[in-house]
Amino acid sequence: MSEESTRRPKSVPGALRALIVDDDHINARFLEEVLAPYAVCLKAGNGAEAVRAFEESLAANDPFDLIFMDILMPGMDGHQALETIRKIERTRAISEEGGVKVIMISAFDDMKNVSRAFFQGHALSFLNKPFTVDAVIQELRRFHFIG
Repeated sequence: MSEESTRRPKSVPGALRALIVDDDHINARFLEEVLAPYAVCLKAGNGAEAVRAFEESLAANDPFDLIFMDILMPGMDGHQALETIRKIERTRAISEEGGVKVIMISAFDDMKNVSRAFFQGHALSFLNKPFTVDAVIQELRRFHFIG
């Protein structure tokens, strides 16, 4: 199957729904451009906005398939937002396997941040900034979001 046939542009029903959470508008726009052929993208500038968008998506019965979550943001950081999202999922009896898939993104790759992302937030993956188009596409393929 060619790459073109596995792409689901945002105008096609059934496209992935992705939430990009980053207070850096350049990073958010970069991810939006990379994901655009595959996903309908919403953006949030901080953790509180991410939690609100997540709750709204559940209320509309149109949940996100994937979240790219920055760690270091003003107010509610990415760890706090992800932990809140996981709490919402538990409250709604959404299983860990059925929960939203999250890829944490950060310029910090120290063990404390990486461990917290995986063990407390149950993140799917961790991308260290700056990352490339190829790195994002590789993660999407690795976790079968695209073919």
